[in-house]
Amino acid sequence: MSIISKLTSRASDVLPKTSLQSPLPNRIIGKGGFMQMGATFHEPRTNSAQEIFDSITLLAKNEQTKSKNITSELIEFAKENLGIDLEKEAKNSTIFDTVMRIFQSYAQKFKNLGRRFTPEEQKMANTLNFFKNLGVEAKVAELKANEIQEFLANAKNMPQRHLSLAQDVIDLSNTHAFIDNNIFPSVNFNTIGAIDKNNKQTTLMGYILNLLPKISNENPKALDLAEAVVTHSDDANSKFFLSRFLEKAPNAPEQARLTEKLIPTFAKDILKGMPSMDLGPNCKENVFLNLISHLCSKDSKPENLKLLDKLLEMTDKISKKTNPAINIDDIRLGDTRVIRENMEILPQILKNAEAQGKNIDASGFLTKNVNLK
Repeated sequence: MSIISKLTSRASDVLPKTSLQSPLPNRIIGKGGFMQMGATFHEPRTNSAQEIFDSITLLAKNEQTKSKNITSELIEFAKENLGIDLEKEAKNSTIFDTVMRIFQSYAQKFKNLGRRFTPEEQKMANTLNFFKNLGVEAKVAELKANEIQEFLANAKNMPQRHLSLAQDVIDLSNTHAFIDNNIFPSVNFNTIGAIDKNNKQTTLMGYILNLLPKISNENPKALDLAEAVVTHSDDANSKFFLSRFLEKAPNAPEQARLTEKLIPTFAKDILKGMPSMDLGPNCKENVFLNLISHLCSKDSKPENLKLLDKLLEMTDKISKKTNPAINIDDIRLGDTRVIRENMEILPQILKNAEAQGKNIDASGFLTKNVNLK
């Protein structure tokens, strides 16, 4: 099968069943298992839609196995360290709910002590924390297994590229930071939350997966763009972007298509270096998110986005020592005719500025032909 046919195939096509013994490799992890930081490039998957679909099926089975194994470990741990028959205690509720009830009961007793722990009490507190964390791990694996299965039930008509993004989402939930999250915080795809009036529990991974089939059908260019962001981002930015962009992705196909072409340039300019030490409104991940969201919104003029692409190429070629200012909103919303006319003159303006070592207002010149002297 050629690469072209792979890229256009769908999971519901009549294809020979693969004999995958393990899921496809995690393309987000860099060489040697270490995460590549900042702007990067991950080779897109060229597997068929069916192969990716089968891989995701295996990922669901892996989570099921993980949930069973951790639950067994949890039951044994409770018996050996707490003297509790967890299965008996959980007769009228789930294992997870029982673990949390037991933990909270002990936690309240410790809180009522009103003093520093003795060594034995500290040992018990550590045991209880491990017990609780093991319970959370089991619950997360159980939820993820169900969420991936639910996704697969709705994903049969998704194209290869969107299925690849779905595998990325699952893989991002299974990445592990090599540096403490207190130093470089990251969005946690395994966080459990409630999403509806019935307080149905879901992981953040599951919530995002649930969005994909509908967006793929109704707003496919938005998913193309999101997949491009993952291709050109480290895991920290990918999780930050996907958890915020997909829920309210602009439905503007032409703008999204043109913005996708600009992602490598903006990723290189904005996301270079280490991840941010906080994820506040001024972090580079949020700057990148807002920029991409604005560019692909309906009010961006498609012709202007083409001119922006040309402008970035021009400044990259000419301005080696200087740094021309470019206001993205001025360009994407400006008078197309005026920008196009001034674009003819801009190369010489940039060359003169470069010779003089001046940082000019390139977007101001293009939109208003301002005096640059």
